[in-house]
Amino acid sequence: MAIDIQNLVETIVIVMLENRSFDHMLGYLSLKDETNRTDIDGIADPTNPSYINDSAGETYCLFPMKDAALPGDLPHGRDLVDVQLAKSATSGKYEMTGFVESYRQFMNASRVKTKAPPMGFMKDGKQVPTLDFFAENFTVCDHWFAPLPADTQPNRLMALSGFTTIDVTVAQTLDQELVYEWLTEMRIRWRVYRSGLPFCTLFPRMWDEILDNTLFRSIRQLAKDVKTESNHTYPEVIFCEPAYFDSPISSGFERNDDHPPLPVGPGQRFLREIYEALTGNPARWAKTVMIVTYDEHGGFFDHVPPLPIPTDPPPGVNYRRFATTGVRVPGLIVSPLVAPASAYNDKLDHTSILQFLGEMFGDGDYSPDVKRRKDAGIKSVSDVLTLSQPRAAVAMPPLEALTVAALVPVPKPADKTPDQIAFEKAAQELLADKKAKALDSYPELATLKPVP
Repeated sequence: MAIDIQNLVETIVIVMLENRSFDHMLGYLSLKDETNRTDIDGIADPTNPSYINDSAGETYCLFPMKDAALPGDLPHGRDLVDVQLAKSATSGKYEMTGFVESYRQFMNASRVKTKAPPMGFMKDGKQVPTLDFFAENFTVCDHWFAPLPADTQPNRLMALSGFTTIDVTVAQTLDQELVYEWLTEMRIRWRVYRSGLPFCTLFPRMWDEILDNTLFRSIRQLAKDVKTESNHTYPEVIFCEPAYFDSPISSGFERNDDHPPLPVGPGQRFLREIYEALTGNPARWAKTVMIVTYDEHGGFFDHVPPLPIPTDPPPGVNYRRFATTGVRVPGLIVSPLVAPASAYNDKLDHTSILQFLGEMFGDGDYSPDVKRRKDAGIKSVSDVLTLSQPRAAVAMPPLEALTVAALVPVPKPADKTPDQIAFEKAAQELLADKKAKALDSYPELATLKPVP
C-alpha cells in the first residue's frame, strides 16, 4: 500500500463509462508530434507495422479521427473479441491484429472501407478535453484492462462483484450479489448519483434501493450535496452513472456514456461536471479519490495484449473458462493524492477498485475472487496513490469542453441489442411491480408499455 489511506482518504468516487479502448481514447498522449508522453504506452507511431490489421485481402492501418457520431456499434461480444485478439497458432501470443476482421464478420460484409471504425483513434486532446485535462493534472493508468474479453454485462458484473454468472450479455434481468450490498453489510455510507436509470435496474434485488432517494439520487444533486451535506450522512463511496445509450429512458439527460454510435463529447461534459461538483468543496476534495474507467473496449483497436490471468465460472455456473483479461481501457485516478501529469504502468482491472474498497472498509480483502486476481498480479487503486499529503491547489479544467451533438436514431425493436432489451424489460417489470414509487423517481417510465 503506497500511502496511509485510512487517514488520507474519506471519499471514493467511481465513474465507469462505456465501450472505448485505451489506444482509441488516450493513445494520442504518446504521439511524437502531440504530447510525446514517453511514460505512457500509447500510439507513439501510428505507422508501426505491428499495428496493421488484415481482412479479406485488404490491409488496414490506424488513422487519427475527430470526435463524431459513429456509423453504428462495433463488435465486442466474447466470440468476436477472440477474433480481435488474434492468438497465434504457432507462438500462442495475442497479436492484436483481428479488429477489422472481427468488424467485417460483425457487419456481414465482403470487405470493410479503408478507414475501418475499429482503427480510428482520437487525434489530439481537443477531442477528449476532460480526459486530456485529467491526464495533465493527475494519473493515467496505462495498463488498466477490462477483466474479461467479453462485452458489457460480464465486465460490469466483475466490477460490481468480482465474479460473473454470465459470459455474454443477456436479454433478461440479472441476479448476483453486488458491491452495494457488501457496503451495506460493512455499514459504509454509499450512494449512486444517476442520470436516468442506473445499471442495477437490471437486478430486481436492488429495486427497493434504486427507489430510495437516500441511496439513489439524480446527479443534478451532487454539487449541492458535496457542498452542504452533513458529514454524518455524506457518502464514503459514490458511484456516478451516465445516461446509458441502452436505457429506454434518459430522464432528460443527453445520452453520455460514450457507447457507440454516440460521440464522446457528451461524456466529456459529464466527467467535467462531476469533477467541478467534487472540487466545489476543497476540504472534502482534499480527501477524495475519483476513479474513471470504461467497462470494456467496445471493439476498438488496442496494441497491448491482454494479461494471461484466467477467470473461471463461479460454482454452479457453466461457461467456458476465460484464459485472459479483456482489452486495455482508459483508467485515470483523479485526486489530490497523486502527482500531476503522472503515469502508473502496473497491472490493474476493475477488481482493483474492489481491492481498494476491501483495504479501506473490509479486513484487507474484498472477497476470495478478488484476492485471486490480486495474487495473479492485479494491483489495487491504492497502489496508484503516491502523495503523503494532498496537493493544496485545485486544478481547474479549461472553460470550454468540446461536445458533439448526438443525433443518433433510436434503435428499432428488431435491431435492439440484448442489453437494450434487458434494460427495457427490467424497466417494464419495475414499473409493474412498484408503479407509484417508480413513477415518482422516474416519471419517464410512464411512456413505456406495461409488461403483457
